Amino acid sequence: MNLPIKQIKYKFLECVNTCRFVNMFITSACSCRCKMCLFWRMKKSFMGMKIFEKAVEVFSSMGFYNWSLTGGEPLLHPSYFDFVTYLKKKGYNVNSPTNGTLLTEKIVKKMKDVGIDSVNVSIDSLNAEIADNVRNHKGQLKKALRGLKLLEKYKIPRSAIIILAKHNIHEYCEMIKKFDEEFNTPSTLCFPDPGLGPLEEIWFTKQELVKVIDELLELKNEGYRLLNAKEYLLEVKRAYLGLDRRISCQAGNYMINIYWDGKVKPCFNKKPMGNVNDSTPINLINQNCERCLNQCFIEFSFISKLMKEKRFFRAYTEWDNVFKQFFRNFIEA
Repeated sequence: MNLPIKQIKYKFLECVNTCRFVNMFITSACSCRCKMCLFWRMKKSFMGMKIFEKAVEVFSSMGFYNWSLTGGEPLLHPSYFDFVTYLKKKGYNVNSPTNGTLLTEKIVKKMKDVGIDSVNVSIDSLNAEIADNVRNHKGQLKKALRGLKLLEKYKIPRSAIIILAKHNIHEYCEMIKKFDEEFNTPSTLCFPDPGLGPLEEIWFTKQELVKVIDELLELKNEGYRLLNAKEYLLEVKRAYLGLDRRISCQAGNYMINIYWDGKVKPCFNKKPMGNVNDSTPINLINQNCERCLNQCFIEFSFISKLMKEKRFFRAYTEWDNVFKQFFRNFIEA
């Protein structure tokens, strides 16, 4: 094992403390023109090193040690690998979501060289016509699947991020199986967030939703690697059935968004908390919210709360595949 002391420290904290998590939007530029995304419609912007270092300084002091470099398409940022290297030298966990179109062998090898901890590849359908249409990028599915194979070749932990929508709800469970069996890749259900933007025919009926959630829970019981917490999947089902919800989101406390201009927001749907460039301190928000079903914020809130309460066994049973992957990475590092 050749992990630096700092990295061992933060991996230990992740096990016994909380999953404080930063989504750092380093660019609005993108290689796709996704129907559900607003970023590529914005002015093309890139986070500068000064803002990046300031953001890391500010939120590291608050106990954030999981960093996701996102966008837009983060691999378009000219300083992407410098950002990863900077965070890894401090011992932090670094993740990147990507649409997969830029995952060439050269890029993936460099990701391995700088020590990226995990990569999430967005795939909307196993039907190339549908997938390419959603992303408005010819060949997106082919490139994304190639990327999964390359990530496996270089032993980089990965997952397939699948936004649940009308166009894929009929094949959703088959996608989970295929990624696990043929690509040795776990999957994550990403629930559509209305705060991002519109996606044609994204919505589905209550009956369709309940059916697919029940099927996903069964797949987890059968051992397929779906990384979502069981309780989160049940929460989605409860919301659609009009039942009382049991998980409250604490975006702004356990998770925050930082944008290329230094702006800090709790999530996509709330007002800014401040800017890392300002002299005014940024205070975390300790408020419960049930306005959406965004997996990135609700699920992390749930797991972080369990860990803060030292309910480690419950956290493990809910997020078993994630923790198994974590310990596997730790041992192999």
